[in-house]
Amino acid sequence: MKFNFSYTIDALPRLLEGALITIEIAAIGFILSLTIGTLITVFRTVSQSRLLNAILAVYISFIRGTPLLIQIFLVYYALPAIDFLPGPGELRIDMGPVTAGIVAITLNSIAFVTEILRGGLAAIHKGQYEAASALGLRNYPLWRKVILPQLFMKTIPPLVSEFTQVLKATALLSIITVVELLRVSQQIYSSNYHPVEILSGAFIIYFLLCFFVSRGSVLLENHWRVRRA
Repeated sequence: MKFNFSYTIDALPRLLEGALITIEIAAIGFILSLTIGTLITVFRTVSQSRLLNAILAVYISFIRGTPLLIQIFLVYYALPAIDFLPGPGELRIDMGPVTAGIVAITLNSIAFVTEILRGGLAAIHKGQYEAASALGLRNYPLWRKVILPQLFMKTIPPLVSEFTQVLKATALLSIITVVELLRVSQQIYSSNYHPVEILSGAFIIYFLLCFFVSRGSVLLENHWRVRRA
């Protein structure tokens, strides 16, 4: 069977619709993981809690030591089966495929974002804290005006790399019937029997998404450097 590029062209409108869903899920999941990861980083630094560090160590080990696909299955199939209200009543978490996918990706990404921010925080000199304290900046103003801007600037490359991983990980959500880019591709080639052409279109779209995200990170990093100069 010869490669027929016309099938790729014909499928592009539907593939782009699936790509929009992919972008939305990845963006929501990453924003949530970045927000929660930042809060965890601040709290663990301020509190110096051994219990929190132990819980995070177990959580991060679990996330890193298990496949994301298994984590998606646990959120989508196992979590709704748990009754959180002991006794005669019943309290279960019932999620649709998209919500479950976002939750699974967020829980996975939190572990990596937290470690990225922890590494970036270690690169900030202790003198920054001392200078800010001498100026009367403490707690919230200290983090908002001094620490977090430097932290995000230092961690732009690994955070962008994590976002591209999240973007590519959305393809696994097709297994729980989330109609993102890969799922749309499967629907198209199951009807026209031209998987190579359709998946080639999906491949190009995934590549372009990751490429523009990577290039955008360079522009963002340069912008932050200009503002800090």
